[in-house]
Amino acid sequence: MAEHPRPTTRIRRFSAYKSVLLVVAMLSANLSVPSMQAQTVATAALSVDWQVYTTLERKAALKPDVTNPAFDTDAKGWGLPSGFAYAPNGGRNGTGGLRYERTDSTLYPLSKSVVQLLPNTRYRFGAWIKSENVKGDESGASICLEFVTNEKWVGGAYAHGIKGTRDWTLIETIGTTPAEPVQATLTLYMRRGMTGTAWFDDVFIESEAATWSVYPIIPRRSVLSPGNGAITLGSYVVGKLGDGVSWADPEKLICRLQLREGEDVVRDLTAPVRNGRISADLGPLQTGDYMIYATLADPEHQWLLAEKQLALSVATPPDATSVPANACRIDAKGRALVNGKPFLPVGLYFGSIQPKDLARLKDTAFNCVMPYGSLHLKFKDSEKKGIPAVREVLDACHAQDIKILYSIKDVFPTIKNHPKSWQGETELDRIVTKVVESFRDHPALLAWYTCDELPAREADMLIARNRLVNRLDPHHPTWSVFYQFQDLSLYRDGFDILGVDPYPISNDKSQSMEKVRVSMDASERAIGSAQGIPLWVVPQIFNWGVYKARDDLAKFKANYRYPTEVEMRSMSLYMALRGARGFVFYSYFDLSRPPDKGQFEWRWPEVCRMAKVVSDLGPFLLSDATAPSVAVTVEEGNVEAKAFKDDQGKVRVLVAGMGPDTSRAELTIPGHEDLRSQFGGCTPLGGDRYRFEGVNICSDILISE
Repeated sequence: MAEHPRPTTRIRRFSAYKSVLLVVAMLSANLSVPSMQAQTVATAALSVDWQVYTTLERKAALKPDVTNPAFDTDAKGWGLPSGFAYAPNGGRNGTGGLRYERTDSTLYPLSKSVVQLLPNTRYRFGAWIKSENVKGDESGASICLEFVTNEKWVGGAYAHGIKGTRDWTLIETIGTTPAEPVQATLTLYMRRGMTGTAWFDDVFIESEAATWSVYPIIPRRSVLSPGNGAITLGSYVVGKLGDGVSWADPEKLICRLQLREGEDVVRDLTAPVRNGRISADLGPLQTGDYMIYATLADPEHQWLLAEKQLALSVATPPDATSVPANACRIDAKGRALVNGKPFLPVGLYFGSIQPKDLARLKDTAFNCVMPYGSLHLKFKDSEKKGIPAVREVLDACHAQDIKILYSIKDVFPTIKNHPKSWQGETELDRIVTKVVESFRDHPALLAWYTCDELPAREADMLIARNRLVNRLDPHHPTWSVFYQFQDLSLYRDGFDILGVDPYPISNDKSQSMEKVRVSMDASERAIGSAQGIPLWVVPQIFNWGVYKARDDLAKFKANYRYPTEVEMRSMSLYMALRGARGFVFYSYFDLSRPPDKGQFEWRWPEVCRMAKVVSDLGPFLLSDATAPSVAVTVEEGNVEAKAFKDDQGKVRVLVAGMGPDTSRAELTIPGHEDLRSQFGGCTPLGGDRYRFEGVNICSDILISE
């Protein structure tokens, strides 16, 4: 991975995007604002005299201590596993440096040094690196910053390295620390599967200016109807500003919202920031394009903290008869509506799609697939080519009621092996345009898969791509997936549906789904799930050994393991109770990959059983009915639970234990004394009380008859 863009030092202003189907570009700039015109603003809740507010001056960058960053006399403070050594004259300008040589591509040693960092803060870090004959498919010699809690990986940032033979090159990127305190390590290394020699020198890390991300939640795609001026914005701050400012307490912050049409201020409101949300009613508005000038402020210190501009359109909603029959609409509660009815995606990542694959999906709970090879779908025995070949595959999916998450995620200039042409088009936006225009009318289409883990430095490209796809096809959402959990707010206007892909199961030591919790916490902080932002998650069903052991069966069996049926189910149930409303499992094709070629026969039934458990929850997860409350008294470990009720009044209570070791909790569900445990993890205690108990990654469902 590579660095985020360096934030600018001025406030950027953008004109409104002239389209009824506008999607706003979220801006992330340094937290500073120009002086504001004196004015007192009154709302039903707040009255603020802006004349007394002053702009908060930016703090200087913090430079955490790095142990022995220049290697002048030795390599103390850095691990020296096999292949690493201190080089007295191996640094820049003939000074000391760290040298690493690898001749065996199966080895993967890391040189690490612990560094003390603040939570919820962005850091720029890097090193000078030189390479000699570094070969392999990955990005070469590099540096990364990783975060660990209780010996479990919870995030990191990875710079794009160098390969071949190159002179000293500055390699740097930006990473965001988790909201909770963690152990952070800087790591110098060469990517897996590569050989060659690399030298490292002058390691550094320093804090970046704090950033404020503000983005529209309601209305969807920033288009209001003339008679409804209700808006909800998401608000998220990364970093620390000034003594006494508590970013963790949103109750202390307020936001001024000026709505402008050209140079005219047509609304001027002040709203509190509550739980990362800013809500206001702009009242009835004329159709047209507007700009919201949002200013974040601290009333305790009377500081102006940040200013952003968001585009807003007001347009008459399209007539229902103009919405195509194949549309997928996202409603105000974040649910997918297909044919006007709530739809719970339960799918799989595919490579290509062949008739044998569709035959396997028949009579399973899976209702959608995401084929990486979407641009070139073709049945092997078909004589059709190009667009007709793709449509033939889509036709077969539709005949089997399988929806398609159509992938255009590779059509970016920074993607290795991005398409150089497609059906006569060579310019990338033109390729996307032709793809969308060719398949947007197909009844199998569910959504456009626009991003697969792009680094945050490329967020602007994703935002522009999202605008293009939304304009070309307003009737199908875009879905983007990220592992960069701490940076999710930076991507916000690059998608209609968020996806996260935590994969915690690697070996016998993997007995916790802490990484899943981290991903859901980050999703909630960045965009939330309670007010209409859909979250389609990517749970793990694959064995990490298919990537890390390659064709070495002995290494595969010794060092890696499959996620169990209980673990796959538990991760999915936990994501569901945290707000996920779509589940696309990674991956179908890995179930048939070497070195364990026989795994499919016994793992496929497990995956299908687990998927049915998730699918059966659809009427509950997508219901409008008010569910009972659940009081959780944790006795041991970490347990979470939530109840759901379907339209017929039946109840499902999802319970999940994080692991590792024992999870135990007492659940109280008022008015529900006769719930039954589906998987045996809960026992009745009498009345409306139940005890859940499990070991490591575990779960249960309490059901009413």
